[in-house]
Amino acid sequence: MKRILTLGLALLVISASLLSLTACSSSSDEEVEEQSTLAAEYTESAVPVDKSSEEILEYFNTLLNGVKENKPAMYYRFELNVPNDSLKVTKAGQEQAETVDESLSALNDAAKGVKDLMLENIEETSGDVPFGADNTDIMLVQGENFASRLTIDDIKYAEMTEIGDTYYIITIEFNDITEAEAKDVLAKAFSIRDKADILNSEEFAKTKEYLELKDYTVSYSGCRITAKVNRLTNELLTINYYKPANVVASATGKNTFQQHGDLSILFTLEDTAYFELNWLNENPTSPLETTTEATTVLTTVSADVSTTVAQ
Repeated sequence: MKRILTLGLALLVISASLLSLTACSSSSDEEVEEQSTLAAEYTESAVPVDKSSEEILEYFNTLLNGVKENKPAMYYRFELNVPNDSLKVTKAGQEQAETVDESLSALNDAAKGVKDLMLENIEETSGDVPFGADNTDIMLVQGENFASRLTIDDIKYAEMTEIGDTYYIITIEFNDITEAEAKDVLAKAFSIRDKADILNSEEFAKTKEYLELKDYTVSYSGCRITAKVNRLTNELLTINYYKPANVVASATGKNTFQQHGDLSILFTLEDTAYFELNWLNENPTSPLETTTEATTVLTTVSADVSTTVAQ
């Protein structure tokens, strides 16, 4: 059992390292439920806006890039999750098999428990950025002076709906994306870690006594960005990034684990980022800290804007 746990740890060090190959967030069950409730709420009163995907994307890019330029106060949360039913260790060439080789059953059971322990320290990061402060290293694309360079050729579609009298909900959906396409498409709006950096990282050095990581492949399916906009002021209020990655890593057992031979490690990484923006300097960043005075200021501004529009 000790050997199984040791190999499980080595496998999960590889998996945890691969978790950072797409630096953009994941849903816990609670987060999925929250997003489903929110989606239902939007759908009930949603009115489609008669604009083309290209027009909506251009509008979205302008608003999103304005976040880096104009530096609103910001609350952010990054999350990572690997569903247990997506994590599997198989013999090489048996990735599509319905059942796992019996000799790897104990290893698969151990891997799921070790995965949960490793994710405890990295699954969620959150914080605040003050109004006027540089958000380059927090806001996607991290480290760049832009937030989106998406074009109509990069996406499946863009749609925008009116919610009540005040809001737009913008949804950007992506096609299925291969590893080769990711740098040309996803990197225009998401942060992606370089593959060579991952393979040569210190994390993987920890596994070399037990496993030799040969390579990994990743594909993306269901990537999506959703944003809520105050359409009276043309200001982004919230942005949700969702990027699920299907990962297949190939490794070979070494030393005492040489008997396992060539292995494949499969899992789905759910990577999610959430941003809540506050464009009033007087307001605190966190929604939990919003004061009555700040709310009054926002209401007054919205009323003034509405009066101006009506005139």
